[in-house]
Amino acid sequence: MRGDGKVRPPLACRALIRAASWIAPRPARPAWRAKWDGNLWSGWILFERGELTRRDSTELRRYSWGAFLDAFWLRFSRDSLRRAVRGPSFVLLAGSAALLAMAAATHGFRGPRALFDPLPLQDPGELVAIRYSGAMDEPSGVPPWLVPLGRAKAKLLAGLAGYWRPRGTPRAWVTTNFFDLLGARPVLGRTFRADDSGVAVLSGAAWRTVYNRDPAILGRKVDFEGASYAIVGVLPEGFWAISRDIDLWTPLTAYPPAPSAPYLIGAIGRLRRGASEEAVRAELFEIARNDNQFLPRPPQVTAFTALPFHPYGPYLFALLFALVSGGLLVARVLPLPTCRGVRGWSFLVSKTTLAVAAPLLLWVEVDGLVLSAMPSSLGRNMLLVALTPAFIFICAFAVWWSFADQRGRCPVCLQLLSMPVSMGSWSSVLEPATTELVCDSGHGSLAFPETDGGLPDRWTNLDPSWSELFRDRR
Repeated sequence: MRGDGKVRPPLACRALIRAASWIAPRPARPAWRAKWDGNLWSGWILFERGELTRRDSTELRRYSWGAFLDAFWLRFSRDSLRRAVRGPSFVLLAGSAALLAMAAATHGFRGPRALFDPLPLQDPGELVAIRYSGAMDEPSGVPPWLVPLGRAKAKLLAGLAGYWRPRGTPRAWVTTNFFDLLGARPVLGRTFRADDSGVAVLSGAAWRTVYNRDPAILGRKVDFEGASYAIVGVLPEGFWAISRDIDLWTPLTAYPPAPSAPYLIGAIGRLRRGASEEAVRAELFEIARNDNQFLPRPPQVTAFTALPFHPYGPYLFALLFALVSGGLLVARVLPLPTCRGVRGWSFLVSKTTLAVAAPLLLWVEVDGLVLSAMPSSLGRNMLLVALTPAFIFICAFAVWWSFADQRGRCPVCLQLLSMPVSMGSWSSVLEPATTELVCDSGHGSLAFPETDGGLPDRWTNLDPSWSELFRDRR
């Protein structure tokens, strides 16, 4: 009983209805709670008068629990779901969910993360290629004897290694100091030692594709071109040098040259601090002359670029091109969005970022998958070339869609406008054809022209007197 003598329902029932009211939409909450409180009070009065049995009182408690289900259906009714889908939160949540799904499917965006992984070699900017240019269809390089001679006597080089790779073969012969010079560390086993012969090192790609990452690969014999080699190490997946297509590395004896080696081999050197490429050219030429070895002229010394690298440039350029293309498309077709305040512009920026990030990350992931799963071929290269304009177009379209979506939203609540009404006439000059959209919450209406007359969009605020018409829609 209350102080005014009226019967008061149990506190538990009233608390249940009050808790359930927080599930109901805020605009409809007072009316919803008044209805459920009224039914509860009416039922409890009948129980106190003896017109209901104790079993009926249990039903009243069940009735109070049922308020949660009713409030849930009120919030997530068809109209409420429609409003939720048309709201700004749905766009941001959908974009975030798409990124999370992509992250789960790609092991946390393995491809994009690889762009920021440290390179599997040491200071590639210090590496130089040393060679003589051959005529057309002739090999280029240095005489094999220059490699050990330069390694022993050059003061401007911290190291010098040689290599030989016949054209079209997945194998390369390298001097035993080749991997130490590059700073490459194996993921399994070791690289070459000075006295190694009859051994081989596998590339990470070959270990994965041919041997299915078998951890017991060390010591296994592999036959290649009539010779047998024992596997002593496996290189990192991201490492390659000279060519991406090399699967097997074997030792090369530069001096005296291996019987099957050509008269010119490739050479890689590492510059000491302060050394220049021109100074190395002169030093190698002087070393050969002092050793009574004939060189027709100083060798060419240039940066060695046949190494793994982070392809930031192509992706950044493509992204910039897509953003500029999308911006030009927006400027050509759409008027400026009717954003108001920080909330409107923040939503536009966040939405555009999500819309562009999803295809961009997918593009990097697909490119990495193609490079790792497909052998080097014309088909792979053509596929990579075809992917580039496709994803640039998708990113540009994402920019256009973001601004087009913003155009059709209320600048106050950012809900999508609805109830399109055609106004004016296509043949009228004074009153051209327009389409008018209205905010469901009564904030205003947007009229945009249907003709190419250069007229801007017109947003009209609705004064509070219109709110009665939209009260039931909130």
